[in-house]
Amino acid sequence: MTRAPFAMTVAALLLAGCAHYAAAPVRLEAFPAAYDARRLDEKPAGAVWTGADLLAAGLARNATVAAAAAKYRTAVAAAKVSRVAPGMTLTLTAEYAKSEPKHWLYGAGSDIPLDIGARRGERMNAADLAAVQALHDYGEAVWTMRVALTRARADRLSAQAELALAQTAEATRQARADRLDRRVAAGEDDRPLALTTRTDLAVAHRRTAAGLARRAQADAALAQALGVPIAQVASLRLAPVTPPPATLDLAQARRAAALARRDVLRAMVDYDLAESALKLEVAKQYPEVHVGPGYTWDHGVAKLPFNLGLVLPPMDLNRAAIAQAETKRAEAGRSLEAVQANVLAAVDQAEAVLDAAKITEGLTRDRDLPLAQRLAAATARSLKAGEADKVDDLGAQAGVLDAELALLDARRAATTAGVDLEDALRTPFDPAETSLLQNATRALGGGS
Repeated sequence: MTRAPFAMTVAALLLAGCAHYAAAPVRLEAFPAAYDARRLDEKPAGAVWTGADLLAAGLARNATVAAAAAKYRTAVAAAKVSRVAPGMTLTLTAEYAKSEPKHWLYGAGSDIPLDIGARRGERMNAADLAAVQALHDYGEAVWTMRVALTRARADRLSAQAELALAQTAEATRQARADRLDRRVAAGEDDRPLALTTRTDLAVAHRRTAAGLARRAQADAALAQALGVPIAQVASLRLAPVTPPPATLDLAQARRAAALARRDVLRAMVDYDLAESALKLEVAKQYPEVHVGPGYTWDHGVAKLPFNLGLVLPPMDLNRAAIAQAETKRAEAGRSLEAVQANVLAAVDQAEAVLDAAKITEGLTRDRDLPLAQRLAAATARSLKAGEADKVDDLGAQAGVLDAELALLDARRAATTAGVDLEDALRTPFDPAETSLLQNATRALGGGS
């Protein structure tokens, strides 16, 4: 086989092994239709959904979590690409001489960068660290979804309880206002008392409307976190939110959060990237070596030339770039400390709010509500004895309902503070959710 057919055969084989482009156009109308068709079918109708049940459903459907997982896979693919050596340069030359005897000169030259040492190592290290960062971003996306589910569940349960009490209080105040209106019309009472009662009734109306609005907002937030249409969550029965355990060692958990939260670990990877960039700039003080083996055919004589190329450093021996990289590393260190400071402050603030909410809840439960109940009981006895009328009795009943609503507000504040503490610690208080979160990250990261 002559040289030309042989070269053409080799070129054809190389081209046959190349990957081919495949178009993957996006259809904008496809996702909305698929989204509206989603159903929560993991549990039978009427079953109680725990936090772990909701988390599992969210992991399967939440679009933000899916996008974060896709970004991690892209980073892993980029890490694999970083291990591929840069391509060589091949130069083909031809020369024709008219002098006798006329002849052609053929040659081939190459330029092969030596992909070794710190340049190769830091390139791969930076790509690996970027993949680790993407995994931490995925963990943060999962946690954000989980917290949104927990907040929505707490708001939904609180809104349902509030709505039931608010409607009862509204009916009680409506009955009292109607009785007073009749008494004022009959000249048995002054109008200012009826006007005050109507003002209380207006407050009760607004409380009922606020409960309905909170219920609707909680449903919308729950559906968004789950990645399903809002109609799918309207009839869900939800389990109560797990409170902070009595055995929680907050000091130890606070320190663990400052060392192991995903945003802290991501900031640590930022520092590692800055360290890697500094090592690369230090390596650039030295020449980058290229080798260039070649081939020349001249008058029937085969020659094998060899070139050695050096890419020299800048005139300042890369000192300015090294100084910049050192400054960047110092900045990354300060940023890491700032993230840890924010974590510690968030835990302290959540603890303070939770303690205050518990105090308010205790005062309302142990002082305000019993006082209103005793007053209502005394009024009921007076009514039975003929010493009070129904208007007074309805007013006392409304006072008990107001105290119960205040207790519900205090409990909602305590529950919200507990969720804030979970968020600050990045640790769920439900062990079943902890296992799900760990398995989700482990499955995506291949055991990392």
